Amino acid sequence: MKKLPTLLAALWLSALTVQPVFARTCPKLIKEGRDLLAHAKFSKADADKVNTLLDDSEKAHESGDHNTSMKKAREALSLLGKK
Repeated sequence: MKKLPTLLAALWLSALTVQPVFARTCPKLIKEGRDLLAHAKFSKADADKVNTLLDDSEKAHESGDHNTSMKKAREALSLLGKK
């Protein structure tokens, strides 16, 4: 029973440190997507779709929703051929 509070404290601290890591990763993924898009040869419709995903990712990042931001950025990168 004495280990439970220690375990809960460790989980709580790890949750606090994970969010800032995502916060620093989002802008890197968004920038990478924009750089790839600038050099990609896509139809206007495909480029617009990627651009929309990157814009949505940036908005989610700014509002603090880093999970959604990363998901949108990775989806855009996937469309650009980045794995």
